[in-house]
Amino acid sequence: MIAIEFKGLDALTAEFAEKADELRAAASKVVQETAAGVEAGVKLRMQQGPHTGRIYRRRGVVHRASGPGQPPAPDTGALMDNTYHEMVSELTSAAGSRLPYAYYLEYGTFKMAARPAWTPEMMETEPEFKKEMELELGRVLK
Repeated sequence: MIAIEFKGLDALTAEFAEKADELRAAASKVVQETAAGVEAGVKLRMQQGPHTGRIYRRRGVVHRASGPGQPPAPDTGALMDNTYHEMVSELTSAAGSRLPYAYYLEYGTFKMAARPAWTPEMMETEPEFKKEMELELGRVLK
């Protein structure tokens, strides 16, 4: 038979309770900074390309579209202007676009391959988010 005794659990629970507000504030800060970074990263992806799609002229302006799998190439600037991040709750943020067609660009349609910007940005940001969260929470608990 193996017996395990956890000594100091009451003290640990009390310490977490004392630091709950500070832990929540630290986590909220990381969530908010990450969301702002995702918004900036998505806009940068759209601006910097690559853009290897077709070239066309509209309203007297020549535009090169993005190719399948590439982030959307800015044309009128509406997609970038409507890309945002916001805090949904203390520990939840959202990054997205207010334009309905952003969904179709991100995931594609039966006529058009996806032009993702948010998904790759989130995937690239995830390890840094975890690292920053660990550092901030560790700082509070020290």
